Amino acid sequence: MSKPPGANKLFRSPIPGSEASKHTGALAHEDSSEIGTQPVPAMPTETPSHPSSGDLADRPTMQAPAVQPASGVLYQQNPVSQAGIGGYNPMPAPFPVSQSGIGYGPGPAQPPVTPRPQALAGQSGNLNNMQRPPAVANASRPNGFVKARRKYSNLSTRAKIVILAMLALLLLPSVFIVLESVNAFALYSQADSAIKHLEAAQNVFSGGGNSHGNLARYFDVKKLRQVQVEINAAHSDLVRLRDELDQDGNVAMLANMVPAQVGTARSLAHIGVDATEIGQIALQSAIKMAPTLSQAFNNPLNSGSKNTEESTAPLKPYLTSNNVDEIFADINLIIPHVHAMNMQARGLSLNTLPLSSKQSNLVGSLLKLLPAAEVGLNQTMGMKSEISWLLGADQPRTFLVEPMDRAELRATGGFTGQFGELSINGGHMSPLKLKNIAQFEENITGEGAAPPDPKVYGKVVDQSAPDPDNWWPVGNFGMRDANLSADFPTSARLIMDRYNYEFEKKLDGVIIFTPALIEHVLHVTGPIHIAAYNETITEQNLEARLHYYQLDNAGIRREEIIEKVEDPQQARKLFTQQVTKTLMDTAQHLPYDKVLSLVNEMFLATKTKDLQIYFTNPKVNALITKYGAIASLDRSTQHDGLAIVQSNLSASKASQYVTTSIKDAISLDASGGATHQVVMTLNYQKKGDVYGMSTYRDYVRVYVPPSSQLISSYGFEASYGYAHPSRGYCGYGAGYQACGQDVYGDGTLVCTTAPVDTDSTSFRDYGPGLHMPVPAIGQLTNQESDEPGRAMFGGWVVVPPNCSIKVTLSWYVPPSHTYSLLFQPQASVHPQLDLTVKSAQKACAGSKPSDLHFAGTMDGQDRTFTLQTGQSGGGCALRMS
Repeated sequence: MSKPPGANKLFRSPIPGSEASKHTGALAHEDSSEIGTQPVPAMPTETPSHPSSGDLADRPTMQAPAVQPASGVLYQQNPVSQAGIGGYNPMPAPFPVSQSGIGYGPGPAQPPVTPRPQALAGQSGNLNNMQRPPAVANASRPNGFVKARRKYSNLSTRAKIVILAMLALLLLPSVFIVLESVNAFALYSQADSAIKHLEAAQNVFSGGGNSHGNLARYFDVKKLRQVQVEINAAHSDLVRLRDELDQDGNVAMLANMVPAQVGTARSLAHIGVDATEIGQIALQSAIKMAPTLSQAFNNPLNSGSKNTEESTAPLKPYLTSNNVDEIFADINLIIPHVHAMNMQARGLSLNTLPLSSKQSNLVGSLLKLLPAAEVGLNQTMGMKSEISWLLGADQPRTFLVEPMDRAELRATGGFTGQFGELSINGGHMSPLKLKNIAQFEENITGEGAAPPDPKVYGKVVDQSAPDPDNWWPVGNFGMRDANLSADFPTSARLIMDRYNYEFEKKLDGVIIFTPALIEHVLHVTGPIHIAAYNETITEQNLEARLHYYQLDNAGIRREEIIEKVEDPQQARKLFTQQVTKTLMDTAQHLPYDKVLSLVNEMFLATKTKDLQIYFTNPKVNALITKYGAIASLDRSTQHDGLAIVQSNLSASKASQYVTTSIKDAISLDASGGATHQVVMTLNYQKKGDVYGMSTYRDYVRVYVPPSSQLISSYGFEASYGYAHPSRGYCGYGAGYQACGQDVYGDGTLVCTTAPVDTDSTSFRDYGPGLHMPVPAIGQLTNQESDEPGRAMFGGWVVVPPNCSIKVTLSWYVPPSHTYSLLFQPQASVHPQLDLTVKSAQKACAGSKPSDLHFAGTMDGQDRTFTLQTGQSGGGCALRMS
């Protein structure tokens, strides 16, 4: 509360009482124990200037304002008269007065206040005749003040003006600081209010049972309207803040002194305005579409709805073509705001603002997303038809999904023993239920399985692989073996053809993936728990647990008990179904920071061929190729190329114990023609159960440019039907010598222990489980290509357990342009590649051998090796891209 005159001891008169008589007419104030008195600031009235005489009559008349005491009594100050000093007369206040000057009603009774004594008439300016308290009259005064006052009194008028001007200049910054402090507090209040509204908007969706990133919680209409209120309020605060920072003159002046701080604050205000405008746009559409979208996200796999896993009822669409149009219209409105935010974010200096490290990191991480967001939104605008097609906005889509087992290697990366339909209608995705292909295409009733589906099985019996894949040895050709080609579009079309023939249903695309993709997903999601089996699946134990439940009798029996199924063929894939369902549900509920990581893993998986996708819509395929890859076999004649494809036809899971290494020494002649000397090593160390025949039988196909000319080959089975005893080399059977560790005596096949025999498979001469000799080897047996635009060298390679075989090939490729080689690894095979180029061209005469050599493990991605001339040190260099 305001203090009455005299209560503040800091502003006492600088003139000692003993000196008062020397300054006639000077203001002398009294200090009383009853009422303290202090000088009150006053403004001089306009009077003629007189020399300093010490006479009160020659000084400007002083007028003091009314002052309110803390005691609840209003004081009225009388003007100073010529006869003496004005006094303070008490005047009762109707109400007590607070510090702010606002009355709060009658207060407690206050003690009476003694009026200040007045100067006696006729004693004008004579301070010695005034009634002064002894304590005040006798108080000592610092001599420094007296000297300063005397010096000031003796100054000329001009000097006084100069001093006053200097004093004003010194005090002016303080005045500005006060004013700007008030302004800064107002700006801070606006920013703080906006932040609180944004936090309130965020808190609407936090907590409760819908945590962990469930998208359904963001489409509750009631909550969306609450968020809309908070976003609108935050937007209003930010608009006011932006305008103040942009238009206030004092802020502009401050910007000249601290440009980085003011510039950053202005940019963040603009970013906040654009961000809340984006929120307003999105919220309007979200509220409109929430009733249907909440169903879609609340029930992504359709569990709990009328469309159960066993239901054949058509899916109800959640999005229509009109909804898609609205979404893209919103994106079109949002893009300019994101662009403006991106521009404002450039050159920001967050370290100039009083932000905590946590706040700075959060804001910084969000700002880093703006460039990618702007690019992504602009790209999305060009994908409207493709996205609409994938969502099934115009009509339902059905895609075939097939997991591949890379332990049983096939051309696309693994054996496809399971399949399931994934249907999407207007963004509503059906549950994915995987089925065992053996229940439809294999008759294994002798193993205790139920008879296969008669309708489908009748269409498979006696079917053969179509031309030009006449090398395929397995009868009853069906969808399970249709992934014959390493060119995935070719395999996908064959799979869709067989599915349409066998199951009488047209497909819109095929999606296949290896266990490596699931491992990548588990790397993002973390381990998943399969409650029914009390199993925790990690990226490290995934394949081992899948094989246990698919192939081990103990695991299959456990599935029968848990799933209450008596057919082992039906039971053996049910654990895989549980893993798939749990994993998809976990991915659906990932928090947003992990969703981006998962999307990146998916795009990378298309390049490593762990995820292969083909659709009947060419525009969608082009989109996948643009941002990821479609595993297509290269057919260009503008460069050299090499693709080696293996197919495990051992009826076993032995591929997981086989490593592949490829050494290719390329010699370039003066014209640029390339002679390849390739050694492919298959090292088979049987470290565990292969769940089938122990001997590894691999059909190897080498794809090269169509003009390639075979020079030599060695290490292949000598002739088709090697399993006949008359075509053996050593080992089991009458008339055959015992095999040594170096089986053929030339280092081609070397084993840790001497092989005794090999076992045959169901498609060979004598049926499965028979003991056979190690076959004789020689040149490859097949040069009829099964891929248009490619030459092919193919044949069988046989490897007993714990042995390593070297297969050699040599061929010539006519010259093309500047030499480059496209190497295309097979899916699921990560070969060790050792590549050397020796060139007879003059430009490469000074090349170092190390400059023309590459050695490394291929990760599944296609790589181009280019011979670059004109290096800084002379010669050539081999560059990988």
